[in-house]
Amino acid sequence: MGMLTASDGVELYVTEAGSGPPLVIVPGWGVSHRWFREQFTDEMTSRFRVICYDPRGQGESEKTERGQRMGRMAADLADVIASVGEPQVHVLAWSGGGSTVMQYVELFGTRALRSATLVGAGPRLMKAPDWEHGFLGLEDAKNWVDLIRGDLATAVRGLAPQFFAGDPGRDVLEWAIADMARCHPAGASRASWDFLNADYRDVLADITVPTLVVSGDQDVSVPAGNAPYLHEHIPGSRLTVIDDAAHCPFLEQPRAFNAAVTGFLDEAA
Repeated sequence: MGMLTASDGVELYVTEAGSGPPLVIVPGWGVSHRWFREQFTDEMTSRFRVICYDPRGQGESEKTERGQRMGRMAADLADVIASVGEPQVHVLAWSGGGSTVMQYVELFGTRALRSATLVGAGPRLMKAPDWEHGFLGLEDAKNWVDLIRGDLATAVRGLAPQFFAGDPGRDVLEWAIADMARCHPAGASRASWDFLNADYRDVLADITVPTLVVSGDQDVSVPAGNAPYLHEHIPGSRLTVIDDAAHCPFLEQPRAFNAAVTGFLDEAA
């Protein structure tokens, strides 16, 4: 598909392959469509029209600080969905992309969604007196976003190893770090602050489409209580845990991940 002009004029990179029911992949903070290369194999593209975009400021999309907030990211998702040209799409969202989908549901509802798959996601990512499943407190979050803005390379070099169970190998790790380091630093800082402060617990009951919640059994990036909470509070949702995977089961254990997703999508079709 190439570049798509979002409704505020920012250029978003979109790629697609395959045919069948459309599946829109929503990457998380800091990463590009390349993290989902295992979902662009025949296993998926022979059955689905797989579409993935780089969020603003990331990957091949326009490097900008503009619109780096959850509401605008949800609007970007709406723009991508509209460009597909179908009345409904399946969405598969990872990490901060899950926050984007929750924000999308709050703003736009579920009319354009056939199903949702939420991977390594949570409804609130910062700790609070009534929320024990956050991974950062306020001061740590402030320090984190300041580091992103001032020294993105150091920030992502410290973060990337946490995404994998065990040692992914030097080549994979250096590739992951390099991909994340391409982000717009100020934009990535603003985006991180916004989604860390978001709270979508009151939105979960509105996710009324078939929903699959996926978590790696060794995920330390999003605390373990998040996936069960999503499963408990999204009506009729299903929970799948991928063994021997951390925050990136789609990349670490692609065969098990793709099998879980395609099985779910077949039932949701």
